[in-house]
Amino acid sequence: MVEHDRTVGGDPQEELAARLRLLQELSKRGVRALARDAGLSSSSLSRYLSGQTVPPWPAVIALCRLVQRDPRPLRPLWERASNPLPAPPRTTRQVHPPSPPAGAPRPPRNDLPRDVPDFTGREAQLTAVLDGLVGSRVIAVDGMAGVGKTCLAVHAAHRLTADYPDAQLYLDLHGFTEGRKPLDPDRALRTLLAALDVPSEKVPQEGGVEELAACWRSELAHRRAVVVLDNAADADQVRPLLPGAGPSVALITSRNRLLGLDEVPPVSLDVLTEQESAELLARASGEAEGRE
Repeated sequence: MVEHDRTVGGDPQEELAARLRLLQELSKRGVRALARDAGLSSSSLSRYLSGQTVPPWPAVIALCRLVQRDPRPLRPLWERASNPLPAPPRTTRQVHPPSPPAGAPRPPRNDLPRDVPDFTGREAQLTAVLDGLVGSRVIAVDGMAGVGKTCLAVHAAHRLTADYPDAQLYLDLHGFTEGRKPLDPDRALRTLLAALDVPSEKVPQEGGVEELAACWRSELAHRRAVVVLDNAADADQVRPLLPGAGPSVALITSRNRLLGLDEVPPVSLDVLTEQESAELLARASGEAEGRE
């Protein structure tokens, strides 16, 4: 993509802004000229370059294309900047949230990343995902890196929240995360069971993945939950994580078509058309201008 040694470490939003400033240097354009050629407003571009605002993904694509650079390596950084982790507490003293009154039900767990406000151009695929879940309760979204698989799955999961109020879970399986091994099913199942607040004494400590998978399916059987299993490496990684009997649903994303999951219908994504990209850029720029 572009040089890494000149970027800022730490805050992903600041690092993304530094990468965008490198793109501006490569373009040899001022802010006004760069904004014009990328189809953006100069005020919006200024905020992107300064790190005040995270740009919509199509704006990043437009800037990369102007300097003939592949935008896909920037996608993981953009996703971290768009969905920042909660800030650590200011004090070293551990602060616990107030406990609910005795006998009061716990609020449902919601781990979903923030929904994309400018979601557009995927209406047919979104319909296919939602309709497919009605019949099979599991759907697999595949496509190349940066095409928008996670955005589609997360958007669909947000749409389903009202129908699956018991839990909304998200787990990155790191199937294609650079520098990380894919999350093994044992670790993934323990993470998911912990997210459901399953008492440790109910979680099998011996016996392997099959026992953990049975415990997971049992816990989901009496819940209405939606589970996003993002960035899967292959069918073997996700097969133990799928819900069994019961109403819960799962959305899987992967760069590969998960052919080993014969019972799971696939939804394949391609890049946005020029018209869809232009529509998304127009909507994003219009919303940005409206806040000024």
